[in-house]
Amino acid sequence: MASRGVRLVCAVSFLVLVVMMRSTAAVEFWPVPPMYDDAGRPKAITYSAKRIITLAPSLTELVYAAGAHGQLVGVSAYSNFPEGATDKPQVADATGVSIEALLALQPDLVLAWKGGTRPADIARLESLGLNVFVIDIRWLADVPRALRTIGKLTGRPNIDNTPERVSVTFESKLQMLQMANKDKAPVRVFFEISQMPLMTINGQHFISETIKLCGGVNVFSDVAQVVLEPSREALLQRGADVILRPASIHNDVARDKALYSGLAAYGSNRVYAVNADWILRPGPRVLLAAGEICKALDLRGPVWLWTRDNLALKASSPHECADSWQNAACLCWSILGRCR
Repeated sequence: MASRGVRLVCAVSFLVLVVMMRSTAAVEFWPVPPMYDDAGRPKAITYSAKRIITLAPSLTELVYAAGAHGQLVGVSAYSNFPEGATDKPQVADATGVSIEALLALQPDLVLAWKGGTRPADIARLESLGLNVFVIDIRWLADVPRALRTIGKLTGRPNIDNTPERVSVTFESKLQMLQMANKDKAPVRVFFEISQMPLMTINGQHFISETIKLCGGVNVFSDVAQVVLEPSREALLQRGADVILRPASIHNDVARDKALYSGLAAYGSNRVYAVNADWILRPGPRVLLAAGEICKALDLRGPVWLWTRDNLALKASSPHECADSWQNAACLCWSILGRCR
C-alpha cells in the first residue's frame, strides 16, 4: 500500500510539473542572459519582457522588426511605422515622458534612446522600480546588434528567431551596398538637418556613415561636436557638391538662396531630399535611405521633386513621378524601382 501511495504522489507531482511547464511555455517566459545596456550598465533582467514600452520611434520600429510587437504596450509620439504602431498608446514626446500614462500600462521593460531620452526621465523611471534598457545606434552595424539585443530581452530566439533572421538580412544588404559603391569617386556632401538654425552632423554618426557608404564625404566630418550649427561662411569655405536634406523640410527658395548661393551644389541644382523617416530613424529602413543617397550621388543634375526651383521634375528614367508634388515621399528610379 505504501509503495502504491508513493507512486501516486510521484505521478501527481509529475502531472503538476508538466502543467507548470506548459503554462510557462504558453506565455513564452524565457530566461534572459546577463546583459549590459548601451549606457554601460549591468541589467538584471531575469526573464523575457512581456509588456514593453519604447521611448523613440526608431525603437518602436526595431521592436516590430524583431517580431516582438505583440509584447509592445506603449510607444512614443511619431511612432507611425509599421501601421499597427499608430494604435499603441503614446507615453512620450519631445518634451519628455508622461510618467502617469507610462505607469498605467504596467510595463516590465522600458526601452530608452541614448542621446534622445532625457537622463532625468531614465533616472525617474528607475527610481520607481522600472527596468529601463538604454539602446544607442551610432553606426549601421549597431542596427543588427540592437535587433539581437531586443530579441534576447523578449525571448524571441526561443520562439522563431526573427531577430537573427532580420539581422542577417540587414547585414547582407549592407555588404551588397558596400561592394556596389566601393570604387566610386568621392563627392563632397553637406547634410542639412534643419535650416533655422542651420544644423548638420559630424563623422561620428550613422547618417555620415550612410553618406560615406555611397561614396560621399561629409564636409563637416572632422568637427568635434556630433551635432553642430555651422555658419554660412564655414560651409562656403568647405564647399559641397551635393546638399542632402530630409524630405520633411519645407523647401524655401529664398532661404535656400541666402544659405547656399556660392556653393557648387546650389549652382548645379544638386539639392536632393531623402525620405525623412528612413534616414533619421536608425533601423532596418536606413538601407532604403542609403539607396536614395547612392542614386543622388550618382546623378549629375536634378531628378527628384525637391529642387532649387521648388518644382517636381521628370525623372531621367522610364519612370515618372506624376504625383510627386502631392507626395513629398515620392521618389522615382529608387532602389525600389517604382514611385513610393
